[in-house]
Amino acid sequence: MANRKMAGSGTSFRVVAPNRVDIAGGTLDIYPLYLLLDGAMTVNAAVTVRSVVEVRPFTRRAARLHSGNFGMAVTAADTHRFSLDGKMGLLSRALRHYPPVRGVEFRVRNEAPIGSGIGASSALLVALMLAAARLTRTPAHWAETARAAMEIEAAHLRSLTGRQDHVAALRGGIQGIRFLPGRIEALRLPPRGPAGRMLQAHGFLANTGIAHRSSDVNWRMVRGAIEGDAAVLRKFQGIAGAARDAWTGVCAADAGATAKAVAAEWAIRRTLAAGVSPRPVEELFASRAFRRIAAGAKLCGAGGGGMLFGLLRDPGDRPALPALLAGAGMTAVPFLLSGGARVEAAGDAG
Repeated sequence: MANRKMAGSGTSFRVVAPNRVDIAGGTLDIYPLYLLLDGAMTVNAAVTVRSVVEVRPFTRRAARLHSGNFGMAVTAADTHRFSLDGKMGLLSRALRHYPPVRGVEFRVRNEAPIGSGIGASSALLVALMLAAARLTRTPAHWAETARAAMEIEAAHLRSLTGRQDHVAALRGGIQGIRFLPGRIEALRLPPRGPAGRMLQAHGFLANTGIAHRSSDVNWRMVRGAIEGDAAVLRKFQGIAGAARDAWTGVCAADAGATAKAVAAEWAIRRTLAAGVSPRPVEELFASRAFRRIAAGAKLCGAGGGGMLFGLLRDPGDRPALPALLAGAGMTAVPFLLSGGARVEAAGDAG
């Protein structure tokens, strides 16, 4: 084992990483699906729902990992000695990607509820990796960190995982991402530019109150494509086309075109596997009142529950949205765009 490094005295800082809304093309970021389709693309936007890692000195010659969401903490001789099992296993595995450290405490938390479908666990993983990299002075390009995070997650879950969540957490803004052999091509629009202002005016987010498990849904979606099912591949090709249309609409700051692409993407996605579109979501989307104010909407991530994203036909209809969602058992969530992950002094607000 490499020589253990001590966290320096007074080492206190916070890493904040945004979660993301996938506008179109989710699931296409999973290897090897994007290699099976022509023009595969994922479009997402980072939002101000955050994942936070606070780093503090630890008085004992040991390391501590504390989860605010799980209300639990574990202590080990150093950051390589945490167990890979249990609720903290993913974070423990990530810390082993860096040289071992002791004399440090990581306090982690997600603002999003479990099963939200907006990449919260992946964003928290990225935030912890950035914190560990800063402590150990381990340089890495964002693309290298995104790939390592995806593979760490896949190893822990023993399941298929995508890459868009990690890219969104690292870079923020609005992104059109193509996963090409050996590289990522990620085009980024700033959250305060014309595209961001359009999304800010028309976009909305809601918690369905239904937790989802992306690994289960993703596998049912992707298996047919890997096995060469022509019908499944045609559907994924349609999703890829809708994602390209969404990116064109976003780049033009065209709310109508973006919403049309979101609706087209969801119309295909909901047919990919059983359970992608739960009954309460189907009923809401079919209601005349919802269709009157929403030009396009979809569940985030693989579907099955979690957060719902959509675009209003008219920003002036926003006041009517909370009551409409509440009638379906859902809760409106503020929709605000974000930049990428950032390091703050421990005393900063937020």
